[in-house]
Amino acid sequence: MTAIPKPKKRVLFVDDETMLLDLYKLVFEDEQDQWAINFAAGGKEALDLMSAEPVDVLVSDMRMPGMSGAELVQEVMQRHPRTSRLIMSGYADSEQIAQCLGATHQFIAKPFELSILRGTIGRVCALDSWLMDDTLRTLVAQMRSLPSLPSLYFRIMDALGSPDCSIEQIGAIIASDPSMTAKILQLVNSAFFGIARRISNPVEAVQFLGVGRVRSLVLSVHVFSCFDQAQLKNFSIDRVWKHSMSTGVVAQKIARMQKMDRAFVDETYVAGMLHDIGKVMLASSLPDLYEKAVALAAEEKVPLVEAERETFGITHAQVGAYLLGLWGLPITIVEAVAFHHDPEQSGVKSFSPLTAVHIASALERQISEPEANAAEIAINTDYLGELDLEDRVEAWRDAAEEVLGDIG
Repeated sequence: MTAIPKPKKRVLFVDDETMLLDLYKLVFEDEQDQWAINFAAGGKEALDLMSAEPVDVLVSDMRMPGMSGAELVQEVMQRHPRTSRLIMSGYADSEQIAQCLGATHQFIAKPFELSILRGTIGRVCALDSWLMDDTLRTLVAQMRSLPSLPSLYFRIMDALGSPDCSIEQIGAIIASDPSMTAKILQLVNSAFFGIARRISNPVEAVQFLGVGRVRSLVLSVHVFSCFDQAQLKNFSIDRVWKHSMSTGVVAQKIARMQKMDRAFVDETYVAGMLHDIGKVMLASSLPDLYEKAVALAAEEKVPLVEAERETFGITHAQVGAYLLGLWGLPITIVEAVAFHHDPEQSGVKSFSPLTAVHIASALERQISEPEANAAEIAINTDYLGELDLEDRVEAWRDAAEEVLGDIG
């Protein structure tokens, strides 16, 4: 029996520079068996094309005459809410980015390699069934306002885009927010980082930790502070925070052991830090229902993620990924958060931040909570087998025990 081919994903590129559109046409010629590609020279033309035939993915430049990319994605969100919306922008566009955070699923930072653009579109298509799920959208609509990406993060990214950026400049940006400064210094001086002497100012924090980890802490501290009111009998935000911090550190260690580059390691750390933020969002915004899910998991002796699925129709992984997708964080981070319980569903066939976070989260709980439900803290050995990585587990476990032992 002949297999029915999957329908092609429809992708629309929007850019007022015709040379770039010609380049995209050339580059994506080889993708015609997967995607149906179309092109528009501006926002109005894009909306006219979508009125005739909606698309699955919109990829728009930010700066265009007439209708900007920010204005276009806002219109598309209203008219075609099921379309995944990507914006190509430089860090200098931070004000416009802030205007369209809630309407944009991913930002692609300029300048970029075309292979990164191709990979991002492919991964957005793979994530589409998760992030565009009707049940997820309905649930998120019931939650109180989602936090916006912190302005401090924009300022750091803007500074990093400058050739004159310095550690002192990044430290000064953090110091401009006294509350964030206090929290960052508290964390830097904790056992999580094992720094021998006390760090007393943000510049020193950046020197010792590096910009990547400090940037991750800014994101994590901000999002956890937005959801700090959960009062559930069997749920502790402090425990989620400690598990997230530990997972980030272990995942980072695993990525380094696999000899990944610095950007990969940084993304892995962010994903580890934020992988369970969906739990906090659900517990804080829908406490009665979440308490029901926690109780169900205990009574039925099933993983919490299964109890969430039965209670809400979706999981904390999907909720967390939805928020990070709205924030426009790199697709590899969104992917790691979305699939950290079910990595085999991602379609990713190589070691990635998702791999490291899945392993790190499971190992952290196996070491710190050995009495937990075995299914709750299991490593997906079939998935590792597909990646030919199952022989690395013991080395990763030894490293995790060392790292967590230092944290205490």
